[in-house]
Amino acid sequence: MKNFKELMRFITLSGYSDADYIEAMVLRHHEKWASRYSKWSYESTKQKLMSAYRTWIVPLHFFSLLFLTIIVSFLLRFKVENLSSFAVIVMCVAVIIYFVLRAILYHPIYVNDYLPLLNHVVEKLSGAYLKELDGVKKEQYSAVAIVLIQAVTNKLAGFPKPTGSKITKDQLAKLYGVSERSFHDALNIVLKANWKSGPRIDREISDAFGEAKEYFSAIGSEQAVKLLDSIKLDVRIKRQPPTY
Repeated sequence: MKNFKELMRFITLSGYSDADYIEAMVLRHHEKWASRYSKWSYESTKQKLMSAYRTWIVPLHFFSLLFLTIIVSFLLRFKVENLSSFAVIVMCVAVIIYFVLRAILYHPIYVNDYLPLLNHVVEKLSGAYLKELDGVKKEQYSAVAIVLIQAVTNKLAGFPKPTGSKITKDQLAKLYGVSERSFHDALNIVLKANWKSGPRIDREISDAFGEAKEYFSAIGSEQAVKLLDSIKLDVRIKRQPPTY
């Protein structure tokens, strides 16, 4: 029964008028292409599927029907006396059938059903993906907290101060996936105690120290917490670069 339904769906192309079918197809193909190419987008998947309808689905559907028609014709006639004449007739009929199918099936389904539903599904999935990224971004530590964690970790790891303790914004951007601009400001705050004081920025810096302390407390490093408190005393209270 399932195979028969799939056959009828192929013959009528009804799947390309079904939002659930299209969504499953988008997810399946997006996963395949995203595994091959980094930063593959749902928009790229949409372009691929739009092209596939014209260059793969339509030809496959048409030639499958044509092949079945030829087989049935042979079975009904049993004997073909003039094969060349039969071939000419088949080719002429095939051309006529193609343009009829294009007018009443292929183009209407593409324009009226498949393309609008494909756009809807891609917008829906892209929105869900962006919402997920936004959620991840909200849960991520702030740039200041990341710099604090990195500075403390570098110190405890015993990196020589002239080299290992030198943290650059491009290195942090590559490591944590946050913009260089964010780290530029964060580095000035943590390593140079340089920022324009105000209620909002002061609160963000205080929250960043809280995030960093929470991180080191969670991993059970009392030494890191003490070092962080020392940095906080220098940066927040004395407004001077850390002396660690």
